[in-house]
Amino acid sequence: MRNTLPKWLLPMMLLGANVNAQATANTDVSVDDFAKHSMFNNVIISPTGEYLAATYPYEEHKRLAIIDNKTQKIMCNFVFKSDESVMNFWWANPERVLMTISKQSGQYAAPFWTGELFAGNADCSDRIQLFGYRNQDSAAANIESLLYDDPNNILISSNLEKKQFSNLYTLDVYTGKRKLVEKADHENASIILDNQDVWRAAQSYKTQRDGLLAAEASGEMVTYLRDAKGSPWKALSLVDMTRQSAQGSSSIIGFSADNQYMFTSDNTEASTNGIYRIKLADGSRELMYRNETVDAFPFINTYYGKDGKRIREPIGATVYDGIPKVIFFDENSAFAKDYRALEQAFPGNMIRITSRTKDNNQWLISTSSDVNPGKFYLFDKEKGKVSFLSASRPWIDESKMAKMQPISFIARDGVTMHGYLTLPQGSDGKNIPLIIHPHGGPHGPRDYWGFNDEVQFYANQGYGVLQINFRGSGGYGREFEDSGYGQWGGAMQDDLTDGTLWAIEQGYADKDKICISGASYGGYAALMGVVKEPDLYQCAIGYVGVYDLPLMFDKGNVAERLGWGKRYMEQAFGGTEAEMKRHSPAHNADKIKAGVMIVHGGRDEQAHYENAYVMRDALQKVGKDPVWVWKETEGHGFYDEENRKDLYIQMQKFLGQYLN
Repeated sequence: MRNTLPKWLLPMMLLGANVNAQATANTDVSVDDFAKHSMFNNVIISPTGEYLAATYPYEEHKRLAIIDNKTQKIMCNFVFKSDESVMNFWWANPERVLMTISKQSGQYAAPFWTGELFAGNADCSDRIQLFGYRNQDSAAANIESLLYDDPNNILISSNLEKKQFSNLYTLDVYTGKRKLVEKADHENASIILDNQDVWRAAQSYKTQRDGLLAAEASGEMVTYLRDAKGSPWKALSLVDMTRQSAQGSSSIIGFSADNQYMFTSDNTEASTNGIYRIKLADGSRELMYRNETVDAFPFINTYYGKDGKRIREPIGATVYDGIPKVIFFDENSAFAKDYRALEQAFPGNMIRITSRTKDNNQWLISTSSDVNPGKFYLFDKEKGKVSFLSASRPWIDESKMAKMQPISFIARDGVTMHGYLTLPQGSDGKNIPLIIHPHGGPHGPRDYWGFNDEVQFYANQGYGVLQINFRGSGGYGREFEDSGYGQWGGAMQDDLTDGTLWAIEQGYADKDKICISGASYGGYAALMGVVKEPDLYQCAIGYVGVYDLPLMFDKGNVAERLGWGKRYMEQAFGGTEAEMKRHSPAHNADKIKAGVMIVHGGRDEQAHYENAYVMRDALQKVGKDPVWVWKETEGHGFYDEENRKDLYIQMQKFLGQYLN
């Protein structure tokens, strides 16, 4: 039967057009526009719809505003110390809000989550710290359930009693009093609740043998399931976390509203992740959705049940096959029809529901796209009305941003590569200066369609940008991801080269005006690119990159991670120390002809800052002096707005020297 659109769609579409116009600034794009942090990261509605809560920047920190939903006036603000910002926030009940904070620490520019939990009423009265080190709690707290059928309590997890074991507690949101619900049986275990808030599943990362399973050892993940609280745990699977298993893996993503079914994300039967529904009564398994090209990510519907409990139920999948799309298991469900109507009301945008009222009449939604960094709207289903609330970055003019288009090409060994090409506005897309922009990671992460500061900055300067999901990237199946191990400087680098040659052959790129720029692994790939292909690129920008592979075994936090860090690097880098040096830019500086910019932070422990010094010294030793951008207080990526602005200005000058 043909789906019909809800009656509210037409006025929503008309109003949507108007509010888009209101939200769009009509100013020239500047470096500051790309350097500034978002004004609003999130907006949520209270369970009964009386209030909105939203974070906003004030001087050097962020505050939480409580807004009257009828008058749209700010009622009050939650303010912490000048070096402390509200980070995440939730409604504990219709009148009380919870929040966590981040804090500037020492010489670090980026703030750190403190693990503390605070609460206050909607009028900002009765403020209290519920949990944290200032309450003499020697651990952090994670919210596991808001228990909306119990207005006084929430469920939290914390490793208060033993470092490797997170227990489950109730926490009174008015007094901070907590009560142990259940102790963890497994170390480093997640807490997966069913829709009656019972701890039904856990995934435990093993750091030592404990006699439960003969195969359990350091670096392995075990999934456990049980029938009810107090029932014995059953081990379901074992996965080597240091590398994707050749047999695939399965992870629990949630339960059905009635708890009769469990949903898993699984790639044991095929290369890509599919979503399965398992009937708990007999263990029968049904494939709900799988895409043969890319992984399916679960789409979770969060709403309130008739008993007041908050239900979280997988009802579909999001698929990032070029431009992302949502697939519903039941396209004729009421929710699916509403969501499809929202998509039509905001064409070209991804829709996210941040929160809903208990009666399901008011939805707080956000929209985003390749040119839209984010806008928030209030949708009133009963009135058939949508109202613009705020833009996350109102200074960004969508009409001046560049569109991102999906592309694909065949690599030298016949493997299909996917990625995105962004062409500057006003360009015919022919023979333009091009920037190859490899992503970080590299094993697991990938580039997605959506708003990207650096891509838009480059396009605004008149450059095309090519992002390639080279082998080793996630999202294209386990074989594709696994094929990147041991290929740093090898096949992964060749994929970037092949993409560059494809762009030249297609007529997009001026072969004499091509640079390569990336961060983290992308910084490594940028410098390795000009080592392996000295005549292909005119310049390279290495941003918080790795340049000396053997160095990483002795410097930085990767090698220190739970015993598997070194194992991971051995598998990722591949080869002996001599082979790793052959694939290290710092040991091949004499091969570089291109101009080089090195960008790093003095507090970077991930791609340890020593990498930058080693690379600079190697270049200077062979008579090549790189452009040096060093910020002492930054970590793995620049956070401070002034530092970000200076970085973009330096990039602007550097790229102009080689591409204009």
